[in-house]
Amino acid sequence: MASESENPPNRKVGYARVSTSEQNPDMQIAALKAYGVPEALIFVDKASGGTMQRPEFIKAVRVCQVEKTEFVVWKLDRLGRTLGGILETLELLTDRGIEFVSLTERIDTKGPMGKAMVRLLAVFAELERDLIRERTKAGIERAKERGEHGGRPRAMTDERIAKAVEMLATGERGNAIWKALKGLPGPKISRSAYYAWQQEWDVENRSPDTVGE
Repeated sequence: MASESENPPNRKVGYARVSTSEQNPDMQIAALKAYGVPEALIFVDKASGGTMQRPEFIKAVRVCQVEKTEFVVWKLDRLGRTLGGILETLELLTDRGIEFVSLTERIDTKGPMGKAMVRLLAVFAELERDLIRERTKAGIERAKERGEHGGRPRAMTDERIAKAVEMLATGERGNAIWKALKGLPGPKISRSAYYAWQQEWDVENRSPDTVGE
């Protein structure tokens, strides 16, 4: 029988994320410690799930670049805001030979069930992308039907509508989208013009969110 030294347990590296500096990651950290992740190997980002500019995540992945290491999170959504973003991160880990564990969903890629769950996520991520494309197309068509007449150019061009719908689908709202649209080609777009369009979009898509900063 092989000794424990010949088959050492996997090293565990933990990752936690909160969206703002006001949020507290203590619950995530406690769960990671309970699973056996050493405190020195827990990395915490304070950043949106919609960006890959997460310095502590990058550090955690670098630490995982040794044999038999698990990348552990408290919950799957700590990897990203959308299924597509989560899957992109999982693929990054897989490409580097890093096993993944999500405590809440009980996903563990060391076993067949965990691998099957990742494949299932890929299917749903593709469905999510299809839905975003359909909503983008529908939003453009509705905007054309409401289009401004009399020769006045539309501030919400097709390109801006596509960008706005894409960002709305990832949870962005209001000012963040308006600022992104200002950088796209087309007539000058005022903040009020974008907010008016977003209100119409919310009504048509029955969004429960309110328009705000």
